[in-house]
Amino acid sequence: MFSREDIEQRASLYAARRGVSIERRLGFGKDGSVFQTDLPTAVKVFARPETYKRERACYQRLADFAVEEIGGHAVPRLIAWDDELLVVEMEIVSPPYLLDFADAWLDRAPDFSDEVIEQWHEDKQEQFGERWNEVQLVLAFLQGEYGVFLLDINPRNITFGERED
Repeated sequence: MFSREDIEQRASLYAARRGVSIERRLGFGKDGSVFQTDLPTAVKVFARPETYKRERACYQRLADFAVEEIGGHAVPRLIAWDDELLVVEMEIVSPPYLLDFADAWLDRAPDFSDEVIEQWHEDKQEQFGERWNEVQLVLAFLQGEYGVFLLDINPRNITFGERED
């Protein structure tokens, strides 16, 4: 795991390499931090190589298919990346949107027990309430059309209408 200082240093180095400026931190979580540049774009600096590789691969897959939205949810367009610094740069999108592919898998779902899958569905039903059926349709389309199995979904990374914070 990288420190907050390390993540900020890598964000600054990435920005210098790209000739952009980091304006502000947009957010942070278990996978790293997201910063806004002066373009404006979003720069996500990852804490772990495996989550960086998964997210980059998913955004590359979606870029290959020129995906801009799924089920009415905007999907950020991949701008650039840096394998050394573990950074992905993407466009900034407005709600409703679908983002955060660090815990996504390509072409196959991870192997979880039936109990874990059942608990996951119960947790997501509770988080999304009456919107859970809509979320499931978006996830099914993402899997069926693009082979992306998205696991880390919550009302902050799949939104409906105005941002639900």
